[in-house]
Amino acid sequence: MTSGDDVRAKRGPRSAEFGVLAVALVLLELVFSSSHELMRRWCEITCVAVGVVSTAATIYAQAPRTGRPNFSGAWTLNRDLSDPPVQGPAGPNEQSRGGGAPRGPDGAVPRSQFRAYRGAPDRLPASGAAVPGAIDELIGELRDGSPSLTVSHADPVLTVTDARDRTRLFQTNGQPNPHQIGSATVVSTTRWDGDRLITDYDAGAGRRVRIVYSMTPFTRQLVEQVTLPGGQTIKRVYDPARSIRRR
Repeated sequence: MTSGDDVRAKRGPRSAEFGVLAVALVLLELVFSSSHELMRRWCEITCVAVGVVSTAATIYAQAPRTGRPNFSGAWTLNRDLSDPPVQGPAGPNEQSRGGGAPRGPDGAVPRSQFRAYRGAPDRLPASGAAVPGAIDELIGELRDGSPSLTVSHADPVLTVTDARDRTRLFQTNGQPNPHQIGSATVVSTTRWDGDRLITDYDAGAGRRVRIVYSMTPFTRQLVEQVTLPGGQTIKRVYDPARSIRRR
């Protein structure tokens, strides 16, 4: 063997070593590159997850809370979402409206026939029974509805004023509330049922007139549902016109 062959023989193993080392370096680069890509993807996924959680937390914080709503505000009737005014004779279990207040050509009770209740305690009838004429007027009033309401609500006191300046005060703790309607007094009780506020007027002979107030959760509209003694229901939806400072 010549000296050149000896040199090539010596270089052979070293060349193989360098080749293996080169392959190892390439493999390490691929591993680190894959790890870097994997870490980058994990970072992206983490950022997206944090964004989703943050958005959900924001939506939850802005969502209306369950519980008892506050009805304070000035409200305007949404005629598109409300039942039309009820016309026609009284139901089978209702008093005839003929003994109530005189009505105009449009069927509405003239403003002069109503006197506002300003919150002063009224003297109740000795018998505690509802006066038929007053109940007739109340039913007529609730049949017609009001194009607007102004509500002041600081529990346990709720004050409602309609478009004709008829103002009534309610205690929301179930205590009797006397209301002067015409020349007589009608008694109601108001209580909470979850997030609904229920007012029952004593119509005599075991009958009642019921008003239920509630608030839509996202549109924040006031819903008034009236149930007359005959079982007929009338639903009205009011949009917020302006807000009143709430306590």
